[in-house]
Parts: sequence; structure tokens; C-alpha cells
Amino acid sequence: MNKMITRLSVGGRSVLLLAAMAASMVSVAQTLEERVAKLEQQNREMREQIERNTELQANTETRNKYMPQLHGILRGKYEYQPEMDASRFEVRNARLSVSGALPLRSEYKLEVDLCDESQIKMKDAWVRVTPWKTLRVSLGQQRMPFSIDAHRNPSAQYFANRSFIAKQVGDMRDVGMQVGYTFKSAREDARTVAILDAGMFNGSNLDNQKTAWCKAVSYSARLQWYPVKGLAIVPSVQHTAIADRQAQYTSLDFGAYYETGGLHVEAEYLRKTYMKDVFDDCNAFNTMAIYKMPLRNERTFLQSIAYQARYDYMDDHSDGKAGFVMDAEGNATDRLAISDYKRHRMTLGLTFAVRNPYFPTDIRLNYERYWYPHGGAKESEQDKLVAEIMVKF
Repeated sequence: MNKMITRLSVGGRSVLLLAAMAASMVSVAQTLEERVAKLEQQNREMREQIERNTELQANTETRNKYMPQLHGILRGKYEYQPEMDASRFEVRNARLSVSGALPLRSEYKLEVDLCDESQIKMKDAWVRVTPWKTLRVSLGQQRMPFSIDAHRNPSAQYFANRSFIAKQVGDMRDVGMQVGYTFKSAREDARTVAILDAGMFNGSNLDNQKTAWCKAVSYSARLQWYPVKGLAIVPSVQHTAIADRQAQYTSLDFGAYYETGGLHVEAEYLRKTYMKDVFDDCNAFNTMAIYKMPLRNERTFLQSIAYQARYDYMDDHSDGKAGFVMDAEGNATDRLAISDYKRHRMTLGLTFAVRNPYFPTDIRLNYERYWYPHGGAKESEQDKLVAEIMVKF
């Protein structure tokens, strides 16, 4: 009897042991399934997070790509004229521009100067389509493609005052359509070989576009050719109407510059011919040399110093804004009134670049020496010392 009880007891323990082992195996199996399910869930969540991050990054890049870009330039100036023994302070430019790209290959730009010789002036207001990267078609108010120095924005100028070509003889903005194409080399570096811009414009009626109906075509074209690294050869042509479209002129310009290291050497010649001999032909010349020397010590206030020299010249010139000469009886003749008298100028200067990576700042010191063979100097265009601070953002 005792033996039977012992056997039953042993058998019961065996059954209990087997049941425990089975339960343990079921528990292990459940634990493995739970772990596998948990890992799968974590994997799904990780993939979803990666997809969200990728989408967020793509959206951020898209927003950044199409986000309007705000730029500006402020130029404060002090001038002293020894002959007058007088000086003045001036805010020469307070420009703001908004530009950017839009979906489906289009761009835009708005630029206004809040203090252009104490006046508010709209400079650029155009829209552009880019069927492909190297082709662009712009419509609106813009600078006509012409010259080297006359095409520079104030933020890219080397001297406190513009050259005669840039200010008097070759400066022209107008409303019209412009087409540009960039030629790239077939080599792996895809270097820019040439840039061609050409356009048709209203001519001589920037401020009153509603009455800008014109029968004569005004046009401008410029080629920038880069035969070797650092060298640019820039021929251009311009034909437009002036004096409320009562007169026309054609300008031919040829310029070139070379850059290597901190050296920039540039020369430009312009010839303006007036139609129907309403004014004598005007020649203008501009040449400059700049050497920019960086300062290696990063603790210094200044980042670089540029040594600058320029010589420029112009003949008697008429921009047409004063209209025609009046005779003794008060009737208009067929000759345009003179705007600027023949002159020579030598400019020497220094430009100190402040070490500011966020808002590039230049301090300029210039001395300008004028020569007028036949007199006619304007009050603001005589020998003078110029100090300027320019901030870009």
C-alpha cells in the first residue's frame, strides 16, 4: 500500500513537473512572440519616423528654396571740397530688395532705394521665367544690359563715387523684356564660357509707363566672354530714345577686366553717337586698378585693405533730360542742351573691409582730382575728399 502511495506521489510530481515545463514553454513562446511583435512595431515606427523626417526635410528645403530673400545696402557719406572750403553729410543709398524663386521655374525681384540722392526711386521690378537653367526671360523694369561699370549694383562698386560711364554716360534703366543665355563648357567642370543678354525697351519714359507708346525700337545687348580663368571681355551696344522720345542715340562699349589673387585691373571705352546730329558725339573712358590685401590675424578689427586708383574721362554730354536748347525768341532748336561738361578725373583710395561675416562692412577713403578744360564744373563735382561707410545685408 505504501509502495503504491509512493508511486502515485512520484507520478504526481512527474505530472506536475511536465505541466510546469509545458506552461514554461508556452510562456517562453508567448514571450518570444511578444518580443518579435514589439520589434516589428518599433521597426514600423522607425520607418515612419524616417519617412516623416525625410518629408519634413524635403518640405524645409522647398520652403527655403522658395523663401523670399531680403537684401539691402546702406551707404553713409562725408565729403569735403577744399576749393569751396565746405563739407556735407549724405545718405547716398538706402536700398532694399526682395527676390526669390517660385515653383515651375520662375523668379522675381523688387528693389527700391529709399534715399537715392534724397529721393525714393523704384529700381527693379521684374518677373522672370527660366525654361531651363541656362535660359532666362525677364519682363519689367530693370537695368539695360550694357557696359561693365554701369551695370554694377552699388554693393559691387569699388569707389565711393561712380565712374563717368556708370553715372553720366552709360547709366540706363528701362521697362521692357530681356532674354539671357549662359554658355557652359562641355568639360566636367561645366565652366561658364560666356553670358549673352539682350532686350527691347520702351525708351526714355521710366516714370510714365502709361504713355510709353513708341514706334522706334529701343534695344540693348551685352556679351560677357571668359576665354580663360580670371579674364572677361565685355562688348555691348545700346540704342534708345531720350528727351521724351524726341531724340535718339546709339552707344558702343568695349571693356575688359582681369582678376588674379587680390588684383583687379579693368578698362572700358564708350562712344555715344546722337541721331540727326542733335548733339556732338561723346567719348568716355574708364580704367582702374585695385589690389586687395587680406589680413591674416583673425583677431584684428579689419579683414583686408584694398589700394585703389582710377582715371576716367568724358566729353561734353547730354542725357536729354533738359530737353532742347532755346533760341533768343524762346523756341526750341534742334540741339540738345548740355548736361555734363568735358572733364578728367583721377581718384585714389583705400577700402578697409571690417571683419563681419554677417553684415559685410566697408570703410572707404577717396580723394578725387578733377580737370575741366572748358569749365562748367558742377558744385558737387569738384576736387574733394570722400569718406564712406557701406553696410550690406
